[in-house]
Amino acid sequence: MVRKCLIVDNEDQTEEIEKLIRDAKNDGIELVCEQFSVGNPEYSEFLTKGAIDIQKVLSEYRRRFSGNVFHLVAFDYQLDDDINGVELIRQLKANKIFRTTPKIVYSGLMDDILKTIIRDESRDNAVTRIKALVKNGVIDYIERENRDIEIRNFFKTNIESTDLIIEEELKKFPDLVFEQNFINKNLEGKTFLEIAKYIEANDQIRNEFKKEIIQQTIAYLTIKI
Repeated sequence: MVRKCLIVDNEDQTEEIEKLIRDAKNDGIELVCEQFSVGNPEYSEFLTKGAIDIQKVLSEYRRRFSGNVFHLVAFDYQLDDDINGVELIRQLKANKIFRTTPKIVYSGLMDDILKTIIRDESRDNAVTRIKALVKNGVIDYIERENRDIEIRNFFKTNIESTDLIIEEELKKFPDLVFEQNFINKNLEGKTFLEIAKYIEANDQIRNEFKKEIIQQTIAYLTIKI
């Protein structure tokens, strides 16, 4: 099974990714890993006046990766002076990107960052910032030097979620259309890609869709008496 990850960093990660893929192969993992160079001054498509422009990031992500499903996304915490990895995750989720995807945040100064939040902020601000750290589906905050080991460990020990399996299968065949026999009428006649986008944006519809897929699969596999 091919596993896919995305690394979001303001520094070029080409060499690190090549090594990560080799090491993952030694673990028996077929890994595809991409990078998304948000905050790198050499990539002006993400920037306005030298600073990260969220709208440009969203547009560029959709242009490059709209048909992809990543099983894990790793975010550098320190992207630029105004946007850090946690804030970028919040902005992406608000725009229906990586809502159910496992995420990790890393930094060469992660322990110091967490200590600073607790020590230097007022109580209310510290609580707000700590809550921001624990929300948004982030499964761990790690030191940069441990990032690639943790990525490999994730793929060795975690089973792919049903949400991502369904999303990935739908996007493999974007132009196919479901038959007109869905209980949820909002999904009738839509292409697989349209349904993938629909369930990405709506938790209730996604849960109804999963339930119906399971029910219809069981009905299909059941021996008629």
